[in-house]
Amino acid sequence: MNTRSLFFPIIDESWKRFLGPDDASFLLERLGQGRIRQLWRWFESDDGLRSGMVLAQEAPVFDLLLERLCDDVVVSEDIGEDDPFSLPARLKGPEWAHVLFGMGLMFGSSWRSAEGGDPFATERNLADLVDHLAEEDWVARVRHDRDSGKPQGRNPINVTLTLLRKEPLLELPIDALRKLVTTATSAGHWYHELPGEARALFFLGAVAAGVEIPQQPREPKVAEEAEVSS
Repeated sequence: MNTRSLFFPIIDESWKRFLGPDDASFLLERLGQGRIRQLWRWFESDDGLRSGMVLAQEAPVFDLLLERLCDDVVVSEDIGEDDPFSLPARLKGPEWAHVLFGMGLMFGSSWRSAEGGDPFATERNLADLVDHLAEEDWVARVRHDRDSGKPQGRNPINVTLTLLRKEPLLELPIDALRKLVTTATSAGHWYHELPGEARALFFLGAVAAGVEIPQQPREPKVAEEAEVSS
């Protein structure tokens, strides 16, 4: 299938407000080290996304669309003869992370806008977003967007690169989570498709757009444990 024939359902262009002079820095404030840890714990937890398994099970078509976005980036790349199906060889460096982060930012902002909320507010959480992804008929949605002549909109990797030019430090949280993903997965998982863990970058983009991370049970601090033991 030609991935370029797919119409990815980006609802509106509310994400453009993040291209203002100060708004790229505003995004950075939402992506501190503590929030990256919080996101990764939720993403891996049984109560969260089980490292992407819930998204694949509950919203399989949307999950496939995320993967096709990454495929679309590499369709014009040279394919190595040794392993023509190896995504690491074709999707070089941080490109897949930039694609998924950009899509998460655009979709998260559009979803919150469609829900009637201010994209700069922080009242909806990622669990609500997953519920929405599970309830929507994405085959019908993509078909509707295609048949209505709706333009496909900006490529999410270009959105990420534009933001990085405005605020280069955005690379730090994106790359930090990318390294967590690649550490958690073995090379064998990458031969034919992106691993489920890669979807964490989509949710990082949604967090940057103002979608909250669901609360997890607080882990006891070492100091607290020491006090109890004494």
